[in-house]
Amino acid sequence: MTENKNLKMNLEQERRIAELQERVNRLENLCYAAKEILNLEEAATFLGIAKSTLYKMTHLNQLPYFKPSGKLIFFEKKKLIEWVRGAKSMSVEEIKEEAAAKIMEMNERQ
Repeated sequence: MTENKNLKMNLEQERRIAELQERVNRLENLCYAAKEILNLEEAATFLGIAKSTLYKMTHLNQLPYFKPSGKLIFFEKKKLIEWVRGAKSMSVEEIKEEAAAKIMEMNERQ
């Protein structure tokens, strides 16, 4: 009987721990969402890429970053979003619209 009671208590404790971990995760996500400046690890997570890939991209100056102390690398979240949006691939419809606009522009020049 005592063994069964201990098992139930352990299960209840595990459930409570899981709930607390979930709450901590939600709070961490809220804090992370509010941050404007990200360190390398946070920026890699934000972009969904490996830290080594992000290091390589900074070395090649492929995206905006800050290195205030000459050692640590920081990223402005807003600039990362702009960088990602700047690499947008156009849809077929957008390509057609742009082509039509260029043709009209060329015809107007003649």
